[in-house]
Amino acid sequence: MKDVIVKMPQKIAISGHTDAVKFGAGAAYTNWELPVDRANSARRLLIGRGVPEDRINRVVGRAATELLDIEDPDSPRNRRLSIVLLRGSAVDRDAEDGQQPPR
Repeated sequence: MKDVIVKMPQKIAISGHTDAVKFGAGAAYTNWELPVDRANSARRLLIGRGVPEDRINRVVGRAATELLDIEDPDSPRNRRLSIVLLRGSAVDRDAEDGQQPPR
């Protein structure tokens, strides 16, 4: 999967999601920090595997606002990442290098 993402030219949006289970009372870490950290970890991993940093368009945390399993907000299925290749956002590497694209 990672090789496909590296080879594609589109910019990338990464969203972290979580379930609706709250952290313990008085916890400084919340369902907002967790998915942001999850998404940022994915960003670091992609860059470490060869995705150019300028292809990362956004990294966001959605908390439990976009549930995968809406019937069960506490379901572990809601803990996930969304990595989206953005349509119409291809980075033109040849143009950046001053080269003409092949015809």
